[in-house]
Amino acid sequence: MVDEARPNRHNQKGIFQRRVGVDRKHRLFIPPKAQQHQRYLYSSNKMRSSVNSTKSSMEFSTLPENVLIWMQNSCPMDVLPMIIAYAGPQKAQVLNQTNTYWHSIFSNETIWKQLCEELYKWKPGDEQPLSWKTFYQRSPCVPVDYPTIMDALAIASDHDEITTHDASNLNPRVMEQRRSIRILLRPGDYYMKEAIVVQAVGQNTSLSIETMDIPSRNTPSLVTEETSSSSTTDELEALPAPAAQSNKFPAQGFIKRARSFRKKLSCRNMDAVQDSNSSESEDEEQSSKTPVRATLISKFRAHNEPALWVRQGTLQLKNIAVNHNCNGIDIWNGNAAIQIQPSSGPDENPLPTRPKAYLQQVDVTSRSGRGIVNIDGGTCSISRCYVHDCAATGIYVGGPGSRATIEETDVIRNGGGNNQRRGIAPGHSGIYLEQGCAVVRNCNISQNSLTGISAVSQQNAILDMEATDLIANGAMQLEMPPTGSESHTRSSTQNNNMAETGSLRNRSGMVVE
Repeated sequence: MVDEARPNRHNQKGIFQRRVGVDRKHRLFIPPKAQQHQRYLYSSNKMRSSVNSTKSSMEFSTLPENVLIWMQNSCPMDVLPMIIAYAGPQKAQVLNQTNTYWHSIFSNETIWKQLCEELYKWKPGDEQPLSWKTFYQRSPCVPVDYPTIMDALAIASDHDEITTHDASNLNPRVMEQRRSIRILLRPGDYYMKEAIVVQAVGQNTSLSIETMDIPSRNTPSLVTEETSSSSTTDELEALPAPAAQSNKFPAQGFIKRARSFRKKLSCRNMDAVQDSNSSESEDEEQSSKTPVRATLISKFRAHNEPALWVRQGTLQLKNIAVNHNCNGIDIWNGNAAIQIQPSSGPDENPLPTRPKAYLQQVDVTSRSGRGIVNIDGGTCSISRCYVHDCAATGIYVGGPGSRATIEETDVIRNGGGNNQRRGIAPGHSGIYLEQGCAVVRNCNISQNSLTGISAVSQQNAILDMEATDLIANGAMQLEMPPTGSESHTRSSTQNNNMAETGSLRNRSGMVVE
């Protein structure tokens, strides 16, 4: 007989199963006493869980209230916009759709004004908009408000209206912009998979792309009482006690931005408070690595596609770098960094849309084609720009009615070709005026492969040049139409410096020595 006090290895149920006399192949029978014991355990466990839940509810009642409840009931109204700006635009959008209270809060123009100031969309001295909410929505910031430039550009477009391709180019997908917007870019690199096409519909509709003016972290700005909306004594008295104690005015009446309450609650994506224990050498090294402008870098699979193409309306670029490189060698049909050219009609003739581009402090280079192309009646204003190291012509102006104004600009080292297989051969000018009118004022046009400036057409190539240096270009410094031609008669050049050798005097302030 097997010992009942000890389970054997073949029967893990042990003593209880053998006492009731149930075979291992059948279901286990539970006697009444065991059932009663199980009911007791179940009831005791239930009572224990109810006691624990009561304790947890009592403990929860002693915890601090939810942050949204505190913001709704106890937060000072002058602090609330700072917290919303710190949370960021995505969470602010979600908060706006929470309930009627938060929707009414976001209907207040003061909230939107504070968001515009904290995200550096507006600063004291700028023109004050009529509606702060509209100003905020029409000034999207990348990558804070939208992850890409194309997503930000979509707010000015009607998504259902997409124009088809034309006969002159390999047409990227184009949306018509029906409202003016200003896209703000944080300094850094932006890789583009498709071209930015400006197809603005309506009068005075424009697209502006510029680098944000973010205060330097290494030299915190001093904000006076007159220019800071959150640095007055009354507002400091309205803050909670810990916040008011941490923001004391210096004796001179100034506030260091890095120590202010506004700085601590500013958007974490836009700026960071620098450690006060860092050394000056680390500050200088960090400032040297920090980019000063946004750089658009093209990575296209399509052939002969510009980085920016203005087809209709107005494009404004400010403090932007354009680094263009694409497949193909057709510099006559799209292989350029910036192209100002209207769309073509059914008869393959350009439409009379008269596109315009205003470039200010723009760094332009193209390793596969031309730098800036203005043809078929476009208008281009180039001020304090740096056009350099393009495989073909630096600035090309062609077609009847085309106009270009170039002021305080450096056009250097263009037309040298590239090393790509079946690529662009060397031998191009810095500025090539085929047709149209070009005004050149106080520029530096030097070290280009073929000529500094070439004006070609005898009837319609009018050049007005003054106080410009043309130094160390290839074949010649200036090529003008033949003497006695209409273009030569209407052109004028005065107070210019032309030499085969000599030192260069940069004009734009963007040339790195």
